[in-house]
Amino acid sequence: MINIEVDQKTVNSMLEKAINERVDEIVKQKYFLTYSELAEYLNISKPIIEDRLIKNGLKYYRVGSKYLFKIDEVDEFLDDMTASMTATNNDIKFFNKLKEGASYK
Repeated sequence: MINIEVDQKTVNSMLEKAINERVDEIVKQKYFLTYSELAEYLNISKPIIEDRLIKNGLKYYRVGSKYLFKIDEVDEFLDDMTASMTATNNDIKFFNKLKEGASYK
């Protein structure tokens, strides 16, 4: 049997460091993405975002001529969209959301 002794000060120091790193990471996260940032985040072009996502209900916010997108709303929208896709019907080029509910054509 292995006997391991743990120094409580060391453990507390390690936990505090890990917590502080995670807090710093969360603070740095952006709440809104611009059009360009969203295109980079999703790795798709701006025209595809407009044609396939915004036209199918992706929420956006305008500040003057600038479009902003909430990261959590983007993720939720994509989760809902991809949930209606199948292994053989999975191209967002053909995704259309109907007013009655999500449908994949």
